[in-house]
Order: sequence, then C-alpha cells, then structure tokens
Amino acid sequence: MAAGKMNIHNIMEEFVTDRVNSLYDEVMKQKSVWLTCDCEHCRLDTICYVLNRVTPRYVVGGRGVTHNTNLIKENAQITIDIEKLCIEGMRLVNTAKRPYHQSGTKRAGVSIEVKTAEFNFPTFMGNVFDGNSFEPLSGASVKLSLNGETVEMIDSTWQNPCNTFEATKGSYSFWMAPQEAVSEGMNKKFNFTVEVTCPGYTPVNYSFTVPLTSEKIDSIELNSTYSVKIQDIFLFKEEEEN
Repeated sequence: MAAGKMNIHNIMEEFVTDRVNSLYDEVMKQKSVWLTCDCEHCRLDTICYVLNRVTPRYVVGGRGVTHNTNLIKENAQITIDIEKLCIEGMRLVNTAKRPYHQSGTKRAGVSIEVKTAEFNFPTFMGNVFDGNSFEPLSGASVKLSLNGETVEMIDSTWQNPCNTFEATKGSYSFWMAPQEAVSEGMNKKFNFTVEVTCPGYTPVNYSFTVPLTSEKIDSIELNSTYSVKIQDIFLFKEEEEN
C-alpha cells in the first residue's frame, strides 16, 4: 500500500494573511488618513513584508495546523509583535510609489528586460542576541550600509533599517537592489557594514565583504538558496560593558 503524501504547512502564512487583511479592513473602516490604498497588491506586499521577517513554523497534517494556530493566537506577545510588523508594512507599502499596480513589476521604474549587466545580491540574514543571556534580542534596529551609505532595498517589502521582534527571534534580513555594471563578467568586492543599536545596549558594527560577478540575469524573484548568513551579533548592556 502506497504511503500517503505528507502535508507540510507553514502556519504563519495563514495567521499573517488573516491579520493583514483584518488590519486593512479595520483601518479603512476607521478612514485613517495615512492609508490611501487597500488593493490586493498592497495587501500582498504587506503579507510578504511580514513573512520575510517572521520565523516559519511548519506542522504536518490538518489537526496540527488548527492546534498550533490556536497556540499562536493565544500567545499575546507574538500576536503583538506580528501586528506591529503588519502596521509597519502597511505604512511602508502605502508611502511607496507603486507603478507596478499597473505594470505587474515589483521594482518601481525598473524594466524586467535587462539592457545592461548587473550585480545581483544575495539576501543577507542574521540574528541579534543579548550578550549576557544569549537570548534573542527584540527591539533592536539593524542598518545595512555599503561604503558608509544606507543600502537601497529591492522593493517596498524589504526595509533598511529594520527591527527585530520577539516573534522573529532576533532575526533580520535584507535584500539589496541590483547595481548596474559596465559589462557582464566583471568581478567586484562589496564592503558592507551592519550597524546594530538597541536602547540600553552598546551599539555594535560588523563589517563583511561579498565578492560578486556581474550578470545579465535580473533577480526579480527571491532565490532562498542564494543567501549570506551574517555572523551572530551580541549586544551588551551599557552598564555591563566593563
């Protein structure tokens, strides 16, 4: 007898989608002046923004989905953190210029057809911890810089600087917009700096270098296998520095 197909589900997708849609409905009902659009594109961008920053939670089978979704709903801190991310994403998406509503392209003002070569960057992922307890640190601000300048992200669902939350277990991620190159096949080293600050903690800067070769492939779609794991960053409370 053939074994049944295993049904694996990320329960965060359903939970985040539900919260984003509910918040859009609530804010539009209140006629808040800051929210000017609640179309499907804006909602999907906000959902992507949140899911990019929340740790997936996989379960197997229908009963597991229901049980674990209820556990998340009952965890007040996780719910609060996710709702903060939802509102943050809604505000960011709302303020961004979005011609891709008509064009279908997520990167505003950028044609999918690449006329010149580009340096396409991997996603950068890392974690921030309390240096004393070794627990994930929430409430930290993380900024990615290149040669002293704040890096531009690939679209409105990625933010720089970004924040860490309890729901994301101190994790953060960036996806930098491509840089134009003179020609295909050029080799170049990019020197990045991650700047991490958190109230009550001593700031930390961490620098790293990424070598890239220019290509004519436009990375519109995220490739989860093409990523760089940044060294774990530990912050110490100011009074504990010495």
